[in-house]
Amino acid sequence: MTQQYIVGEFSSLLGGLQRTPGGQLAAIRKLRGEVECSPLQLLPRLAREAMNLTDVICWAALEQGDVGDFRDCARTAVALGEFTDSARLLLE
Repeated sequence: MTQQYIVGEFSSLLGGLQRTPGGQLAAIRKLRGEVECSPLQLLPRLAREAMNLTDVICWAALEQGDVGDFRDCARTAVALGEFTDSARLLLE
């Protein structure tokens, strides 16, 4: 995978989280900006942050009883997990 592909796909997956409510829009935008501007060596740390953020957003949807938002967030979390695995971002 090329660096541009990894960054682009990572950013796109984070963009999918922007549609989910939960008061985390600013955190998602900040993380997405960091992904787009950071060197490749920082992406593993940002991947861990992204996985933690999806966890927070999914739990917020559950606490609000919003099954649709939980489902959307969970799909994005799964896709993000599969992507970070295939890009070998979380080998540590």
